[in-house]
Amino acid sequence: MSDTGAPPPTPEPPPQEDASAMAPPRRSGCLTAFMVIAGVALLFPGLCFLAFAGQADAFVPIGLVLIGIAIFLFIRVATPPKPRQ
Repeated sequence: MSDTGAPPPTPEPPPQEDASAMAPPRRSGCLTAFMVIAGVALLFPGLCFLAFAGQADAFVPIGLVLIGIAIFLFIRVATPPKPRQ
C-alpha cells in the first residue's frame, strides 16, 4: 500500500452530555420509609426517659419538638427542589 501524502482522518470526539440535564437516580420509597421508621424508633428511649424521669412537665418539650419537626417537614414538602449546578 502506498501513502499518497494525505493526512489520516481525525476521529470525531464523543458527544458531550450535559451534566445538568441528567436526573439523579431515584431513591427507593421502601428504603426511605424504613429509615424514617427506624429513626423514630430510635427516638423513643430518650422521649420515654424525659417523660417518666419524674418531671411532670416533661411532655411539653416533647410536644414542642414534635410540632417543630412537623412544621419543618411541611415546609420542606411545600418548597420545590433547587436545581443542581
